[in-house]
Amino acid sequence: MWKTDLQKIFRIGTRGNKGGCNLSSCILVLIGIESFSLFFSKKSKKKAFEEFIDKYFNDFYKGRMGKIYDLFRHGLAHNFYPKSEFNLANTSQIAFGVDEHERVISLTRIKGNLNYFRTKCLCLDPRKGQPFIIYPQILFLDTIDVMNNLKKQTKADAKLQKEFVDNYKKVKSILRHKP
Repeated sequence: MWKTDLQKIFRIGTRGNKGGCNLSSCILVLIGIESFSLFFSKKSKKKAFEEFIDKYFNDFYKGRMGKIYDLFRHGLAHNFYPKSEFNLANTSQIAFGVDEHERVISLTRIKGNLNYFRTKCLCLDPRKGQPFIIYPQILFLDTIDVMNNLKKQTKADAKLQKEFVDNYKKVKSILRHKP
């Protein structure tokens, strides 16, 4: 559901100009990563999120996502806008990549050259006084790759299967879902 909902949101964004759906897509991407992280870590929320990113995502993200969790995930989910570690003049940003016609770049186009878009568009460790910038569709595509790889790894690795099942039971308990 997470994947198909986000694909639809990103498709809606390509129909208009000046971006679109930034808030909803970014919230869903980050909360999705947080949810997935709980199935692959014994830690809770932010620590699980950081560990999951550092362990399974592309090296580009390693050691950079704690601040992103604080500013974007926590800010969007609880304050309805990204937090800023600076002041109102240097706010954190969520943006869609747009083309020369100010239309949102499609997932297909980004996926065709994901490394280029990742390194040119995301700013996860800005210089002092500069904003953090998140493009949710890039983070979404990287998360899809991670989840596809984890699906294969989990099928092949009995230890990872057991950890996943144990964490799944813990999450079900937290959510008070009956066995």
